[in-house]
Amino acid sequence: MSSPFFKSLLLTLPILIAGCTANKSSTLPSDFSFIMDVRTPEMGSASHIHIAIDAKGRGQYEVYNPQGVIQYDQNDILTYDDDQVLREGKFNLTPDEQEKLWTAIHQNQFFDLTEDYRMAIGHSYAFIMIEAEGKKHIVDNIGMEVPHIRALVQATDAVLPDDLDLEYGEGYVP
Repeated sequence: MSSPFFKSLLLTLPILIAGCTANKSSTLPSDFSFIMDVRTPEMGSASHIHIAIDAKGRGQYEVYNPQGVIQYDQNDILTYDDDQVLREGKFNLTPDEQEKLWTAIHQNQFFDLTEDYRMAIGHSYAFIMIEAEGKKHIVDNIGMEVPHIRALVQATDAVLPDDLDLEYGEGYVP
């Protein structure tokens, strides 16, 4: 003899289990856009890597040789020429990787960081532009070591494919 409650539970249980095991969706905001430009530790070249990730976790990168000069357009956005590109590729972040990146952005208070951390000495380098939740923020860091930027570069490096490596470098600590 089974009660109506028991029958209802048996019918509902598979639906609940399916809902719990379904693929997690992205936690990135629908207007998320992430750009990071940092050095790579590739031996034998002065290479930088330009990374772009969208709201669906789709990413692309270009490793390029800055030829000793970091260039900006009239809107202070980092630029480089096509003939400087050494290799390029695409990748996809899993929902867990997307969550880790989004968490790192918040934990390191990216949207509260100063926009300009530049000095003539030191090797730290990161250009980061993030749009999310209706806000856009750019941080340009050359020479000066900033712990929040280092942590964000390391968090980004941790979610990228294994064949991509980022290097923040040692910088001047005020």
